[in-house]
Amino acid sequence: MKISVLTPAYNAGAYLKKSIESVLAQTYSNWEHIVVDGGSTDQSLDILKSYKHLKWVSEPDEGQSDAMNKAFKMATGDIIIYLNADDYFYPDAFKVFVDAFKNNTDCDMVVGNLDVDRNGMMEPSTNATVLWKDLAVIKGRFPLNPVSYAYKRKVQEKVGAFPVDEHYTMDYWFLLHAFYFFKIIKINDFMGCFVFDGNNKTSVIVDGFNVQKPHALKFAKRYTPYRYFYVYWKLMSHPRNKSKQALFLKRVLKKLKVLS
Repeated sequence: MKISVLTPAYNAGAYLKKSIESVLAQTYSNWEHIVVDGGSTDQSLDILKSYKHLKWVSEPDEGQSDAMNKAFKMATGDIIIYLNADDYFYPDAFKVFVDAFKNNTDCDMVVGNLDVDRNGMMEPSTNATVLWKDLAVIKGRFPLNPVSYAYKRKVQEKVGAFPVDEHYTMDYWFLLHAFYFFKIIKINDFMGCFVFDGNNKTSVIVDGFNVQKPHALKFAKRYTPYRYFYVYWKLMSHPRNKSKQALFLKRVLKKLKVLS
């Protein structure tokens, strides 16, 4: 199995070398690494030029989703893994992924664990759900970072290109569809590290719930219309929903003792 590692990047020179080196350090050797840079103005291009094994391009784009789509078009592997430029893999990650696919021949996607580096404090993330019904009502934790999962290329071919106008929750959008259409398995191995430093996009989302909610409703309307009103109800009454409409509904329901 050939693995395609796809890295969208923009002005990530402070992290890029460590990310690339984590791929080079893998104990599994059948892989390619593709970097699509958005026209960085920092030291990123010098770093990319110094690694002869990379396939890379640097040009203006329409954001991370656009870069991810470009990278996928360049990929030739059987297995797809996205590696953000500020994150990194542990040395046995690729071997663990491949072994999981070989031992579970009917699975399409493998989800592992990861560590989260919060400004030097390491926190394990082990409780990711792999159930589309959980994701559809934003229940539980979806895999926090693509460093923890890998999938067969047919998954992305089926789900389609990442929406270019979506700059924050393209991962939630993708996982919701992938979990619905394909067989997913969860393993207990730690695959890599998500660097959460206060400057990356995940760190600056003010209200992740309300950014994810439209995806959940659109998904229900298109694929499971019989569940639409259930999904709408669950999202309106969700503890993380702080909209004025939701807060009003919760006050009314609490008075009626529908919600405790």
